[in-house]
Amino acid sequence: MATRGFNYEEGGAVRKIETFPQIERPRRERERREVERPTPVKKSKTYKKAAKEAQQSAGFDLKYTIVLALMVLAVVVSCVIMLSVQTSVESKEKRIESLQEELQDIQADNDAFENKLDSMYSLEDIYTIATGELGMVYSENGQIRYYENEQGDYVKQYSDVPETAD
Repeated sequence: MATRGFNYEEGGAVRKIETFPQIERPRRERERREVERPTPVKKSKTYKKAAKEAQQSAGFDLKYTIVLALMVLAVVVSCVIMLSVQTSVESKEKRIESLQEELQDIQADNDAFENKLDSMYSLEDIYTIATGELGMVYSENGQIRYYENEQGDYVKQYSDVPETAD
């Protein structure tokens, strides 16, 4: 079997490809190479032991897998707890905002009612109603009596106040 080899010539002209037939090596040389090939070395016990240790150290063992699974589980549980706490905080913030809005509405209504009451009756209207409709009169000199209570802050009147203080 002949194969072609290529020879290139450098220069300014167009390159020409020249082919040369490949010379076959003699059969003896091929046979000699086959004889010289090294035979496979039998694996020793130490090689097998080292290979086994390398395989065990390179891969995932049971302890490593369990620790890794526990860490992943801890991360997932902490994420779930964090999300639930965050959700409860957000719902409480919304509740606070709604209660604050309700409080502002109630205070605005209260202020409106107070203004309405303040402007409803003037002092002259109150005097006219008290004297005209209810029959009240101003007190005269000598009608005011002072009574000292030694028992407390206020007095409950169960009967008429005596005319003279003894």
